Amino acid sequence: MTEKRVLPAHVQPYAKTPVFTADTVPSRLLSHHDLKSGTWGLLHVEKGTVRFFVEDDKEPTAILNEGAPFVILPEERHYVQLSDNAAFYVAFHK
Repeated sequence: MTEKRVLPAHVQPYAKTPVFTADTVPSRLLSHHDLKSGTWGLLHVEKGTVRFFVEDDKEPTAILNEGAPFVILPEERHYVQLSDNAAFYVAFHK
């Protein structure tokens, strides 16, 4: 089940990653990592499925498909798993 999250009203976008696929995703995104304090992420799936896990959880916090962005919290340790056909990017806000 996908947890419902919302960006705070005061944050503004400032950068974004390239679009990543299963072939191009950096390995660091597939293992535990986090965003800096005060930085929020908005994960956008363009194709396929991205499963979002919070550190040490065995079940995904969110299973994301095209058209439903997901908020990544500041300092939240997490990782992603991708379907073979996945394409996604992350927009950063602060």
